Amino acid sequence: MRQLVVLKLGQGSWQDGFPVVTVQHTVQQTIGQQTIGQQTIGQQTGLLHSTHPNPTAQTVPTQFVGALPAAPALAALYDQWRTLYIALNQRLSMRRPTDLRIEKTMGIEIEPEGITNVSPALLESLSQQLKQALDHWLESDSFRRVDRRLRTHLASTDEIRLIIETEEPLLRRFPWQLWSFFDDYPFAEVGLSAPEYGRPRRVQRVPTGKVRILAVLGNSAGIDVQQDRMLLEQLPQVETVFLVEPTRPQLDQQLWDEQGWDILCFAGHSTSQPDGTSGEIAINPDDSLTIAQLKNALTAAINRGLQFAIFNSCDGLGLARAMADLNIPQLVVMREPVPDQVAQAFLKHWLAAFAGGRSFYTAVREAREKLQGLEGQFPCASYLPVICQNPTEIPADWQDLLAPFPPGQQSEKSATAAATTIRASRPANPKVKLKIALLASLATTGLLMGLRWLGGLESLELRAFDQGLRARAPEVADPRILVVEVTQDDTNEYGYPLADKTLAEALAKLAQMQPRAIGVDMHRYQPRGTGRAQLLQQFQTHSNLFTVCWSASTDKNFAPPPEFSETQRITQVGFSDLLLDGDSRGDSENGVVRRQLLSYDPKVANSPPDCSTPYSFSFQLAFRYLYDEKIEPLQVNSNGDWQFGDVSFSKLPPRFVGYQHLDGLSSQIMLNYRQALPGQRVTLQQVLNGQVSRNFVENRIVLVGTTAPIARDTFLTPYGELAGIWVHAHQVSQLLSAVLDQRPLIWGLPQSGPVQWGDALWVWVWATIGAGLAWWLRSWCWLLLANGIAVFLLYQLCLLALMQGGWLPIVPAALSLLLTSAVVYVVRYRVKPLNPVE
Repeated sequence: MRQLVVLKLGQGSWQDGFPVVTVQHTVQQTIGQQTIGQQTIGQQTGLLHSTHPNPTAQTVPTQFVGALPAAPALAALYDQWRTLYIALNQRLSMRRPTDLRIEKTMGIEIEPEGITNVSPALLESLSQQLKQALDHWLESDSFRRVDRRLRTHLASTDEIRLIIETEEPLLRRFPWQLWSFFDDYPFAEVGLSAPEYGRPRRVQRVPTGKVRILAVLGNSAGIDVQQDRMLLEQLPQVETVFLVEPTRPQLDQQLWDEQGWDILCFAGHSTSQPDGTSGEIAINPDDSLTIAQLKNALTAAINRGLQFAIFNSCDGLGLARAMADLNIPQLVVMREPVPDQVAQAFLKHWLAAFAGGRSFYTAVREAREKLQGLEGQFPCASYLPVICQNPTEIPADWQDLLAPFPPGQQSEKSATAAATTIRASRPANPKVKLKIALLASLATTGLLMGLRWLGGLESLELRAFDQGLRARAPEVADPRILVVEVTQDDTNEYGYPLADKTLAEALAKLAQMQPRAIGVDMHRYQPRGTGRAQLLQQFQTHSNLFTVCWSASTDKNFAPPPEFSETQRITQVGFSDLLLDGDSRGDSENGVVRRQLLSYDPKVANSPPDCSTPYSFSFQLAFRYLYDEKIEPLQVNSNGDWQFGDVSFSKLPPRFVGYQHLDGLSSQIMLNYRQALPGQRVTLQQVLNGQVSRNFVENRIVLVGTTAPIARDTFLTPYGELAGIWVHAHQVSQLLSAVLDQRPLIWGLPQSGPVQWGDALWVWVWATIGAGLAWWLRSWCWLLLANGIAVFLLYQLCLLALMQGGWLPIVPAALSLLLTSAVVYVVRYRVKPLNPVE
């Protein structure tokens, strides 16, 4: 059963007491097939108003009279509690103007910065003291008899609306839910009322079969009102119109809407005057309005059926008092400054409970009590929401707001409502909005390409490139390559670094099996153990034997053997430098190898003269193999690029797809890794023990390098960490496969010098697709699904292209699609013109 209890405090104050306190109790029974006494109550009772069915009928109230003594200590304790609450919460993201630094309460100025003894534990202690003091006051002799008589009419299972009727600002602000009465009655909730009130003058309204919500998202500086929007958008059977930071004329026009509204929801910043009689809402960053400035529009909305107003913002009791003069049926405000997360949580819980079938008061209590879970971070969060009630109105339930159509009228009124909705949804001028969609796609493309030009997307694009490489189908190992690994077991057996004698013996055994070329990825400037002469003899005997130097180092230990002739330093040495892409912090030492350097001009390089070879290690090995294959030409073409047969290895320009800061000078190309190790492998011990057959070596390129962890010769690649010898193997395989197998190199869309016009066109195409989806799809749910499908198709297209060597800009394309789609959707369906053309 639903019960109404009105506690009228009358004239008085904390300091003087309340000499006449009246308690009215009314039983409310559901209208329909229930009866009161012997009389069946139906629509003929005349209790139905013109907008929504009145869900209950009221009996004649029972009334009790008592008094309450003065309680100045309780008032002082509450002032202390509120002072501490404001001081403790001042650094949180509050839904009030950020420049309001001094609180004024009942004529007392509170400067939170001046309070030093602030702690959640102290506030909790004060809250307990406040509860005890309130219970003690309400158990006074002059009021105890009234309390006991009232409880004889109530059951613990009843839904009870307890309305505190007073004009005293401090009493209206007080957290009455601390009264032990609400512990004894779990379905009771408190509301506030002004002493004077009246019924709204209702006008006939065409039902739509949906709950109509006007959501005003005001100035959002420092808070996240988009969460409020998402909660409202998820409600079933609603028609919601969002006004995002509207102007005053826009808000006024919507409040005058002929269809009327069921719920008005405001999210943003607000304040109340110290006397609690009025307040302001910040509708946008520049404008704040009082209720008086919206009086006519709000009155029209109330007369057309507005049932509930939710001010999900700070310090709203002044707003509530001003709204009471307009006879608003019910509204919910926050009695104190409210943290952003608390406001969002309350709205979420209240909407779920109310739309889920709870009564209005029960839904508010349930949502308020769930805020207790946040009180570890936001003390006293459950004290904040409060209902303000017009006692002449009985709160409607969610189903009452849906207002089912009378029999025989559903078809006609559905058509009327649908037509109204379409007029409200469609843009005033389709051609104008179509131009906006086109401009949005161009603007988004320009913005993203500008951000890309500055390098803002480079890290994301390189990571997307890596993901694309990993997603490709596996490839077989290159049959032309063999890698001899010096493993951890080998270093345990032969030591590290390898002695010249051991290395010379291994090279001799390999040379006997007639490989095309042998590359030794080991620095041999200094003699290592014995056998130096034997090692040098191997290089003098076999012109297809190559070693490495490090051109970027000034340490002579990374130079070629000093015994080498000048010719040998050019023809049998290759630099082992690898190009590392810095991460998002600019750390290039721990970067990823995605590019391959073929050659450079030592005259313009900052390198020691001892590493003067212009050719990379992988280039020397591949060149020797192709030379033996009689591939022609093997030279630099007229464009300054290396030409091997029919394949031209075009050097990367300063800007290439995701790269925006390359040097554009050296002969560097993208490294098109194989989706597997690029060759077969054997160990050094297997070579020295004669366990490697001739078929493994003959006519192959053999690379010898250390993979044992002691060498610390590993590099990051799109496939994770690889030993340096395997990175060189990938580079050799790329050159051979491109020339002999027509395996594609990595290419990008056309560009003119540094101007990536092909990429820009590609990005604009996807921006246009996003605009088109938003243009045709009215539902944001379908739009999200369509955008997801479009991004998936984009990914598949880019993956297919990458399998053929094409690197397409997926990141700016996906961003342009999503951003343009969002902009066009908002402009077309969410932003309404001030003067729509019917």
